[in-house]
Amino acid sequence: MPLWRRWLAWLCFVSLACLGGLWSANAMAQDFNRAAELVRYRAWFQAFTQDLDALAATRGPLTEAQLDERFARSVVPGSRAASFLRQTFTRRGDDGLYYPQAGSRAVFTGVLASAIPAGQGGVYPETTPAVDVGDLTVWYLHVDVGDMANTYLLSPEHFKPYRLPPPGKLERDAYPFLLMDTRDQALRLGGISSELWGLIVYLHNAAY
Repeated sequence: MPLWRRWLAWLCFVSLACLGGLWSANAMAQDFNRAAELVRYRAWFQAFTQDLDALAATRGPLTEAQLDERFARSVVPGSRAASFLRQTFTRRGDDGLYYPQAGSRAVFTGVLASAIPAGQGGVYPETTPAVDVGDLTVWYLHVDVGDMANTYLLSPEHFKPYRLPPPGKLERDAYPFLLMDTRDQALRLGGISSELWGLIVYLHNAAY
């Protein structure tokens, strides 16, 4: 084959590959139907708060495995979110067992209750093997809980600047997000971003 034909074939291949990437990105953006995902999000939140209620009503201590089992329908076992629950809503005793505590639940659930899924940032690039539980998708959340939240979100100290990233792209210090297991119809929580948790801590400290 003449050299020029090889170059032409190679250029065609590269062009098709680029177009394929664009089509894939556009499909991912179109797949995030905000209205439909809001329905899924609210169903998850209802299950999650029910699991928190069950934890709060527990009278005795729990093992880590028992905690994972309690939240199996709403939280991915072994994930960053499972670790977050242990650190935030339980106290670990000298016996190695976990004792339920309220933590910052009122503000935490209040923020999540107000949240509306705004977009997705693709699969989170997990780099810590201990919490690598499979593909988790970045879900950006629009949070509206009043002027205090807006003050935090619009502060250049926390967001640089506050903005919704393009579809399929993860950007830090831009928008609050959760990590979600979206592989089944029912969502499960896989992680809480520092961008979202920082807002919750700020509101909790301001309230108390």
